[in-house]
Amino acid sequence: MTCDKKILAQEPGGHMGFMGRFAVPLELARALLSLMLVLALAQVAGAQTLRSRQDGLSATVSSSTAGAGNLHFTMYGRTFLWDNAANQKIPPVLPHLELNYGLTDYLDVAAGLNAISYVLQPGYMYARAKVTTPDNKSIRFLGFSQTVEAKKIMMDFFPSNGFRVKTEGFGPEGFILGNGGTINTWKFTTAADLELIRLSSWLPFKLYANLGWEGEFASYINEDNAAREKESKNKLKIPEQDFSLVPMSLGVELKTFNTDFFAEVEAQPFAAQIGHKIRADLRGDAGGEYTRFHVAGKTFDVHFMETPLYVNSGAKLKYKNGLELQGGLSWLLSSDRGPELGPCNAVSNRCLDGASDGYSPFFPQWKVFWLVRYPFWFSQPSSELYRSFLLKRYADKRKKVDLESTLGKPAADAEELDASERKKRLEERRKEADGKAVDLN
Repeated sequence: MTCDKKILAQEPGGHMGFMGRFAVPLELARALLSLMLVLALAQVAGAQTLRSRQDGLSATVSSSTAGAGNLHFTMYGRTFLWDNAANQKIPPVLPHLELNYGLTDYLDVAAGLNAISYVLQPGYMYARAKVTTPDNKSIRFLGFSQTVEAKKIMMDFFPSNGFRVKTEGFGPEGFILGNGGTINTWKFTTAADLELIRLSSWLPFKLYANLGWEGEFASYINEDNAAREKESKNKLKIPEQDFSLVPMSLGVELKTFNTDFFAEVEAQPFAAQIGHKIRADLRGDAGGEYTRFHVAGKTFDVHFMETPLYVNSGAKLKYKNGLELQGGLSWLLSSDRGPELGPCNAVSNRCLDGASDGYSPFFPQWKVFWLVRYPFWFSQPSSELYRSFLLKRYADKRKKVDLESTLGKPAADAEELDASERKKRLEERRKEADGKAVDLN
């Protein structure tokens, strides 16, 4: 997760200044144009839209399940732009594939294969189960669910974009553990959401909140540190480190009859960072924003705001056969803090006491994400039938007709026309009378 300047110069994550940070390549502009064209086709969705209950956002999980007997195939992916102009070519977008099946109205299972965008190879396989409350058939004002996921990493090496070794790394997908075990991580996610449409059809909004924990079984970083201790004949003491993650997100969604619009904020800090900051704040210690890590013989400190923090916005289109399309943009809010990447120097690169190197996570500044969900077996849940009814009623209310004005308009028009006609005839008679008066004289 660290490297010297020579390695950095060859990496797409090297910093190239302020202007490079906001450079958008031609490929990204084309991707955005394609996304706009897709969103422009929203009206093609048709009046008989079928809505799936799997209505999560880009990174946020909904409390609802797929519905009994429903089988969906999902394909989604991402492309990205690093925070500089070092790499103007966006890598091909390799899809993430998933199958989801509803066992009951309150329990579904899923399995998937994720491709890592940066190294362009399969990343990990996973199996997941989600359980929610039995009242899931209806639109709930407040819903809860619990998700359990087991993940198997399919590679022993992962580029951290700062240091390449048998170790964990950072990339467009965030932090991913590298290890050759059968199961590498367990992930637990608690989801809660509020359906404001239950209060009124004039409030077609849904609020989302997720809080999770992803724990690791083994780590190449700890294994490498143990090997270094053994080589030094235990003269070198390196503490074992916990790389568990605490993924969290908040989102809001505006639901319309054919198209849903959403925005969300997601973060993925280390559990060690959260624990260290809480303990430092309680004791009143300085430096609680930084957490120390030991990687590949180097010691550095990671700031709390150097963990990935993204804001995502996008839209979802619903079609009459149950097909769903989703697309949007992600923008990185977090940034590098403290010393720069590379060896510490008391003058040019000052670090906290005891650190040997600065640190940079190299998360991409921009990401474009997309999703296609196709139903193999699909029966629209009753909750979504009711939602469609409420959304239709909301649309009908907006088109409400003033009967008194509408029915009175023809009469008013006739009266105005009649008055105009009478005025015209009077004017003709006046001219005729004026003509006769002239003849008499």
